[in-house]
Amino acid sequence: MGHTTKKTRQERNRLQMNTSLLMLWGFWDEIYQRCTRLKYIEKGNNIFRIVPLRYRGESLVTSDGQSIHKGDLIVKIHIHNYYFATLCNGVKDELRVALLLRRHIMQSLPKLATYLEGMNNREEIKGIVGTTMLHKGVQPLGFSISDVPMNALFRFKRWYLRLLIRLIHPDGKRRVQTWRQEIPLKRVYMSKEHLLNRYGSNSNEPSGELF
Repeated sequence: MGHTTKKTRQERNRLQMNTSLLMLWGFWDEIYQRCTRLKYIEKGNNIFRIVPLRYRGESLVTSDGQSIHKGDLIVKIHIHNYYFATLCNGVKDELRVALLLRRHIMQSLPKLATYLEGMNNREEIKGIVGTTMLHKGVQPLGFSISDVPMNALFRFKRWYLRLLIRLIHPDGKRRVQTWRQEIPLKRVYMSKEHLLNRYGSNSNEPSGELF
């Protein structure tokens, strides 16, 4: 009985601490948004923020055989981690977190495709590219996955994303500890043609199922 009470108290304290950290994160996210070129697809209703830029990584070949090379124009996609963390606040089950992320990616991709269709330089854009630790299950949605080089930039990003996962994931502390000898940070990408064919306004393809 006493052990159960102690465990309940610890869980309550953890949730209170996470709520406080989320509030601070929200303030920081607003500052970060204003200091970067990231654009919302649809604030509060889309999990992506994006920025068009020139690709600077290694050459990529997408699942439909398209190539993305250094210097090509891409749409860099960022999962809006703060927004997703607020959606996951209080969720304790790991599978529910994974399903929630997948569902929001599926709901967000058609709006991302519509946004890209309306861009003035859409003909020049080669594809969408992002880096994330939350890449499990995205291949059936049309993404390809590859490793990233562990240079200073990606080491910092890996550290930052590990910190976020400790907040987002219901068992984040244990999960991050199991990654000490692994590098789960991955690059995810999709060609513009595949994005528009699958999720665009004239799409005739199914978007995929939830497992």
